[in-house]
Amino acid sequence: MLSPLLHSLIVATVATIIAFLIALPFAYWDVYYPYRGKKIVEIIFLLPLVLPPTIVGFYLLQLFGRYGVLGQLLEQVNFSLIFTLQGATLATVIVILPLIFQGLKGAFAAVPKNLIAVAKTLSANRREVLWRVILPNCWHSLVASIILAFCRGLGEFGASLMVAGFIEGKTDTLATAIYFAVQQGNQNLAYTLSFINVVIGIILLLFIQLLTYYQKGAFR
Repeated sequence: MLSPLLHSLIVATVATIIAFLIALPFAYWDVYYPYRGKKIVEIIFLLPLVLPPTIVGFYLLQLFGRYGVLGQLLEQVNFSLIFTLQGATLATVIVILPLIFQGLKGAFAAVPKNLIAVAKTLSANRREVLWRVILPNCWHSLVASIILAFCRGLGEFGASLMVAGFIEGKTDTLATAIYFAVQQGNQNLAYTLSFINVVIGIILLLFIQLLTYYQKGAFR
């Protein structure tokens, strides 16, 4: 029972960190420094949001499978993402990227423009504006976006199942373990794992609510 929980926490945590690092610079430039090709970048980031997770998993399987272009390259160094937690992490990164990208954009856009304008009139450069004005005034929303992405990663099923499969003790996660517990008629295990997932979700959502109240108070 501990194996699916531990694997889910690892996959969701690592995937959230990677997705955050990928989305952060693009979201920042998207809001404050419009660039050529902006719409194309947005479409790439948001595409997984409108696709079934199984399609995302299918294309990853084609790319990183034994006969895939990237899969054959990885085989040269005796490494494979298929049927591994690394593969589940990659699939989860792709699935949660749209969520965290939109969340970061919303956080940056919510910073009062007059604060940025005042900082610029005081000769603050881009780095100073970012670290001394933007981040201190939107960290609540940034943290909320990270938590929501983590929750989504914790419950990822379709894409990760396509890439990592279900190997008990190796690639099992909460979502896949619940599915196969139901298939095998193990209702007690399914109820227990579901309850654990629900409790984690409620705790994290309550934390987001506290951040929201704190943020509203900060802008009064």
